Amino acid sequence: MRIGIFVFDGVEELDAVGVYEVLAKAKQLHPPLDLTVRFRALKEQITGALGMKFLAHDVRRDLSDLDLVIVPGGQGREEVVKDPNWLQSLLDFGTEKPVASVCTGALILMAAGLLAGRKATTHRSAMDELRGTAQVVDQRIVEDGLVTTAGGVTASIDLGLHLLLKHFGPELADEVAEHLEYKGNQNP
Repeated sequence: MRIGIFVFDGVEELDAVGVYEVLAKAKQLHPPLDLTVRFRALKEQITGALGMKFLAHDVRRDLSDLDLVIVPGGQGREEVVKDPNWLQSLLDFGTEKPVASVCTGALILMAAGLLAGRKATTHRSAMDELRGTAQVVDQRIVEDGLVTTAGGVTASIDLGLHLLLKHFGPELADEVAEHLEYKGNQNP
């Protein structure tokens, strides 16, 4: 399974890095696992919302080499949705293969036309914006057809574990959660 995490200037760092950590850790624990996770961008160097610098593994607009695309959120999404060619690439991909979003990345999926009439979630500050297009569900992870959305910033980790569970089974998801000492959305 080839997974691309789309990063862009102004991306919320944890949105991208949390899901990356979970998926890459699964591959590290089990090197023969058929899983590749890479940052995909439209340029080589990206500056996140809090100043973190990313170097994209792959600089390309075409998504056809991927099996799943993950779109994080962040303040930079406002520029991303102004790129009709990128949105069309995402729409073309997402009508055939699975896409996922973290936090306000759901607004990018919405702009691409992938959330119309679907159940979805996002960061609570953006739920009203999403409401006109999607059926907003106040849950950590919402899956509707080929589209999976994850709520707030820290839901990035939950999304990674959800994807491991769905595509590789509960044993691997549990092993990675244990290795990361992740207890989910529980009180201490």
